[in-house]
Amino acid sequence: MSKKQDIIDRALVRFQQGGFHATGIDAVMADTGISKRTLYKYFPSKEDLIEAVLDQYGCEAQDTLFGPALARSSDPREQIAAIFDIRRELMEGSACYQGCLAMRAAQEFSGKHEGITARGQASADYVETRFAELAAAAGVADPAETGRRINLLFQGAVLTSQMRHDTSAFESAKAMLRELLA
Repeated sequence: MSKKQDIIDRALVRFQQGGFHATGIDAVMADTGISKRTLYKYFPSKEDLIEAVLDQYGCEAQDTLFGPALARSSDPREQIAAIFDIRRELMEGSACYQGCLAMRAAQEFSGKHEGITARGQASADYVETRFAELAAAAGVADPAETGRRINLLFQGAVLTSQMRHDTSAFESAKAMLRELLA
């Protein structure tokens, strides 16, 4: 693994655990054992590092969330429900019930850094688009609006689970999802 990739990987973990503003560059340097000069060789600013972390995080969403969900069933309705299940499983496997890192970045940097905010918005748009594609495959009348509603259920379940440290919100969201797709 390259030094640059190691920095991104370790920064991703740090930012998930502590947030972006609360996590200092010194913590990332301590995790990687590098100097400030080496860090800034690869990332001229903390914001550049955050952008690289978010780019990687977006790529991982396909591998950890959508890929496995699509593999669980050939029925688009079941695939959508599987996305909820997998996200719940991922949160249960995390000691701190981490929500979506890209959404957190968009919230923390809204109005402060256009590139970071844009990456957070792109992540949200990507998830909504994937839900709309699955809704279209399921034959719903208005796939775009249905995708938007599914995304609201999904993001609401993630946020509620994160706040309460309890993933039961996913079951409630899936009950509403079944009604929406009926």
